Amino acid sequence: MAKVIVVGADGSDGSRRALEWSAELAREIDAQVEVVHAESRAALWEFSAIQIDIDSYLDELRGLLGDLWTQPLRDADVKYHTQLVRGDPAAELLRIARELDAYVVVAGARKHAALHDLIVGGTAHKLVNHANRPVVLVPPSTQERVSEP
Repeated sequence: MAKVIVVGADGSDGSRRALEWSAELAREIDAQVEVVHAESRAALWEFSAIQIDIDSYLDELRGLLGDLWTQPLRDADVKYHTQLVRGDPAAELLRIARELDAYVVVAGARKHAALHDLIVGGTAHKLVNHANRPVVLVPPSTQERVSEP
């Protein structure tokens, strides 16, 4: 069975960089990339409450996932598959990684205030603390890296 890299995608700069990093790793170890976008159920309920057509919104996300967001994988000529799922992003990434016996889970890191992570938990925080396999967090850009003291 081929190795699988599970990577989260959401259209952010960190996500794009995570896909680029995953593409390089996939070429090096001859792996397939499983690209997952998990849309929070709470966000979908909120959209529904303000009368946004959820089906159209999900169709738009599927289009982005199948085209713009996965361009780095096509550019690298690696095999990939996409999934649009509903639920908590960290929980869904870990569920899919477990089901596919993934080699690694990759996500784009985001900078949040400590209070945000304390209250909401943050996807990266949840991934690192609940994964039973390696997790790689790719920073959004080299300009935003914090220099060592």
